[in-house]
Amino acid sequence: MAYVSVFASALCGLVLLISAVSKVRGKAAYAEFVASVPAFGVPARWTPLFAKVTVAAEFLIAASLMPSAALAASGSGRWLAMAGLVLAAGLFGVLTAAVWRAVARRTGAVCRCFGPARTVLAHRHVVRNALLLLVALAGLVAMSYVSTVDVAEPAAVVLAAAVGAIGAVAVVRFDDLADLFAGSVPQGAGVRRRKPASRRRTL
Repeated sequence: MAYVSVFASALCGLVLLISAVSKVRGKAAYAEFVASVPAFGVPARWTPLFAKVTVAAEFLIAASLMPSAALAASGSGRWLAMAGLVLAAGLFGVLTAAVWRAVARRTGAVCRCFGPARTVLAHRHVVRNALLLLVALAGLVAMSYVSTVDVAEPAAVVLAAAVGAIGAVAVVRFDDLADLFAGSVPQGAGVRRRKPASRRRTL
């Protein structure tokens, strides 16, 4: 079970780290991220604060998960890993709900999870976030079975972390992979169209 927690910690931690860095790597990238927030139903006056809290949370959780991916296998980083996975599950839960709401209301929200993008959020993004939530929960459950006296094989730990890193890359490149296998999201698919105002006939 320790290897599952290593995999989950590595995947979730790396995804959040890349997400946070991509948002603050430049003024333009951060400005685009902030501009995308209102489409998720956040009032304009709360947009700057929401953006800062989101980025800070991603950095904080990533900082707790990345080192715990190595420590969790020996049990010495058990509580750090559990704390990180709990926070990751909470964040992914909020993001899943936010994306689902935006897709259901067809607000035209764009995925800025990993930097500048033009892809309008669709149901597949809800599935992506839900899978991340499940990975975090699976790691949390697995971590609850890890004892401080458990000793894991170093090679297996490295393999689990490597698989987690590969999974993180797949998440980051999710849109490209989805476009390759399922086709791109149609233009305007996530935007609610307004009905034209009816005109009264004059005699």
